[in-house]
Amino acid sequence: MTDRRSTAALLIAFTALNFVAVMVLGAAFGWPAVLDEPAAVVLPAFAAAKGPVVAGFLLQTILSVALVPIAIGLHQHFVSRASGEGPRLWPLTVAVFGILAGLTQTLGWIRWPLTVPGLAATWLDPATSPEVRTATEVSYDLLNSYAGGALGEYLGWSFQALWAVGIAVLLVRARVVSAVTAVAGLVLTAAWVLSFLVGPFYPALADGVAGTVGFTAYAAWFCWLGVVGVALLRQAPALVDAR
Repeated sequence: MTDRRSTAALLIAFTALNFVAVMVLGAAFGWPAVLDEPAAVVLPAFAAAKGPVVAGFLLQTILSVALVPIAIGLHQHFVSRASGEGPRLWPLTVAVFGILAGLTQTLGWIRWPLTVPGLAATWLDPATSPEVRTATEVSYDLLNSYAGGALGEYLGWSFQALWAVGIAVLLVRARVVSAVTAVAGLVLTAAWVLSFLVGPFYPALADGVAGTVGFTAYAAWFCWLGVVGVALLRQAPALVDAR
């Protein structure tokens, strides 16, 4: 019961604090739209609001790390709710996707509090030569493309999507939520997957109304995780533990 309640509390906190981080970064840094701006725009903006921006990204980093115990805790709960029948590989696979999502997203977020401050300081330093300033901009662009775009976002969202689909299925099997609630999670996941993961190859799915729908679905999906946390908190403990 302690593990179940701890996992539920983590899910609820994960949902609430994600919204806090997004509001802080949006207000202080214009995130996520600022990610599309060149280094000459981003680095001064980062330096101008360094305190809240670093705090917001540190919070995002911590929350991504928290996905690891959440994925493990849900796995333990799903297995403990089993009656000893059915495959055990599927819950383990889903847990691995959740862990990988947390790790890859952590590696993406951590660039902001650890690496970007140095780049911003170099770019803004009056003693910096034009050549070094240009090299700093290139370094930021490369870091943003690899750590942010490829690793933290694309891989992170891919693993998160697989985890989201997996836990929606497992939630029904473990009788944690209703089938309607689980399907809602699947629909929301599909909506933000189309925008975030398919969008780069088909811009029409990432721009305009489609992009807005994707981000709205992503925000709603976090709310869905909070609902799962509440349902898990209210659920009766398993009567039969797994072998």
